[in-house]
Amino acid sequence: MPRPRSLPGAAAAGSTLAHRLTRVADRLRQFNTRFGIRSRRVFLVWTQWTGRERGEGNESEVTRRELLPTPRVTDATALMRRPWQVGTMPEGSIRVDQISAGAFTEDNLRGLVVPPRGAEAPRGGVGTAVGGLGLTDPQVPRPLDFFYEVVEDGRGDATPARRRYRLMGSPWRNETGLYWAVVLESSEDDANREGDSRENDLDLLEAEV
Repeated sequence: MPRPRSLPGAAAAGSTLAHRLTRVADRLRQFNTRFGIRSRRVFLVWTQWTGRERGEGNESEVTRRELLPTPRVTDATALMRRPWQVGTMPEGSIRVDQISAGAFTEDNLRGLVVPPRGAEAPRGGVGTAVGGLGLTDPQVPRPLDFFYEVVEDGRGDATPARRRYRLMGSPWRNETGLYWAVVLESSEDDANREGDSRENDLDLLEAEV
């Protein structure tokens, strides 16, 4: 019998049977989308503010990357809507799992690696590394914000609602299930159905008043 020891480096870990099977698992999970049992699309979204801090000025989208194959979104029924001065605010959390363990890394799911704008991001943690979402990228001179966006795939409302979520804790890799899982907390600054943030809308409302 082999003596107990850890794998000798990242190259050995990447060549294990479990890691190599992630591509097979991705192809099998694509059937969930084709069969119509994954109605919610999930995106990693990076935005930028015109001010010096998050929430200062107006927000515009820098880039986004869809989680593919489409992951599983569960526990959405636990979300509550709290009355607020101009409407309601969402509260609660959801779980997103069966995220490809081959196409995404922990840094991807934490928003620490920004993919190229307007391009299909390659598998793995490829992109611009942004330490703590700060001012480290000369192509992105203003503060970045990162969140998850969950949108229905179009089988319901003609223009579906766009729900924003923040990552709670760290992503968890399920090696036996060949996927990542994350828990997301509902964000107060959902975008409207056209994609503009609620905070932009409130700035316009205050300007009109």
